[in-house]
Amino acid sequence: MTSHALAAAVTTLHREAAALYALLGREFGLTAQQAQLLCVLTSDRPSFSELATTLGCDRTNVTGMIDRLEKRGLLARERDSEDRRVNRVTATQEGEQLIVRLRERFAESVADRFSRLTPEEHDRLAALATALTPATAPNSKH
Repeated sequence: MTSHALAAAVTTLHREAAALYALLGREFGLTAQQAQLLCVLTSDRPSFSELATTLGCDRTNVTGMIDRLEKRGLLARERDSEDRRVNRVTATQEGEQLIVRLRERFAESVADRFSRLTPEEHDRLAALATALTPATAPNSKH
């Protein structure tokens, strides 16, 4: 595969993921970006900056999303106990329930979109995607 073909494949995968988040957003009354934020939210109370890095957007975008999700009772912000300048994000009980449903639905949608692949190809694709993700790649400095 040429570098151009690989770039096109990555673009296609990105477009598919964006379409899945848009679908989730419509199903659950969220924007695509809000659905993605909720799907990637971890239980270790990430900071706004950490979420911005994970989502590949600006911190001000994350602040706006969190403001709106907080108004809906899905998220709460907490001051970092070690650095009061840092806000951390946590899901409320209602938010946690929605996150479970979003992740289940996202997994179903991914399985449906990639149903043409064999189980071995699923495993290979997952391994490649994981290896290429900076935060999870072996010997990563991130």
